[in-house]
Amino acid sequence: MLQIKFNKTLFDTHIKEISKSIKKSIEKQLMKNLEQKEKECLEYIKDNLNFILEANNSKMKEYIKYFENNFPNSIGKINTKEKNWKRIYKILRKDIFEKEYVNWTKRTEYGAYKFVQDLDLKSCPYCNRNYTFVVDEKNGKLRPEIDHFYPKSIYPFLAMSFYNLIPSCSICNHTKKDKVNLDLLNPYEIKENDFKLTYTPNDIDFFNIEKEKYNYDSFEIDFVSTNKNIETFKLKELYKQHKDIVLELLIKKAYYPKSYIKELKGFGFSEDEIYRYLLGNYKKDEDLHKRPLSKLIKDISEELDLI
Repeated sequence: MLQIKFNKTLFDTHIKEISKSIKKSIEKQLMKNLEQKEKECLEYIKDNLNFILEANNSKMKEYIKYFENNFPNSIGKINTKEKNWKRIYKILRKDIFEKEYVNWTKRTEYGAYKFVQDLDLKSCPYCNRNYTFVVDEKNGKLRPEIDHFYPKSIYPFLAMSFYNLIPSCSICNHTKKDKVNLDLLNPYEIKENDFKLTYTPNDIDFFNIEKEKYNYDSFEIDFVSTNKNIETFKLKELYKQHKDIVLELLIKKAYYPKSYIKELKGFGFSEDEIYRYLLGNYKKDEDLHKRPLSKLIKDISEELDLI
């Protein structure tokens, strides 16, 4: 629901550090007695590893199609027991990429903590409902969960691709799980109007209600967008729980007319300062990640013409 801002320095570090260890793992596996197709698969990954690690969403889709057509045994299936895994899939998942992912989450030099810390994403990009703070103190470390946009259990060769690693809240990560939908929007490619929230009055008399008579039954929260992300992450169902935010905005609209806003400007307050004062929110799109529900507040307040 929110775009993740690209960090070039982090991107370059990720490709450099991850490629070294994965190449070593691949070379180790190539020394084993493998079938020809298994060897070809590993050789292909080794020769194209940097391209796979740096693949954006469209490129990841291309790799998925390529592996489906050329190395179908490298693709996993949901809920398949390990004893039934194809050998090349088991090598890619357990011996190379998942092993690398587990090691990466524990590393102190460049690992998962460094990754999410440098992305500096304060709320979940999928839902914008929960904080994704990083805590790195002497008494312990805390970080958000990392969702694999394309599940590593199905596409193990994408398990460490930069654009496939999405810091998220536990609710979104667990809601999505191993679901695969190639039509989902990756947070790195989301644009401002891809997701827009609105409120819908339940009765025509809504616009004649006295300001102190607004209540939770007066309206519904909905999305203007129809993107698959909304259904996958259950965003409609989740945002129904936040009617209190919209109710507060409706009341502010009633109590803070344009004349009041103009008066505040007369005291020397900038529009951004007034926005923060009245709405407790960030106005610029690049700042929306800093506070949960900021997209809801921004969209509804603009619809109400509050500022």
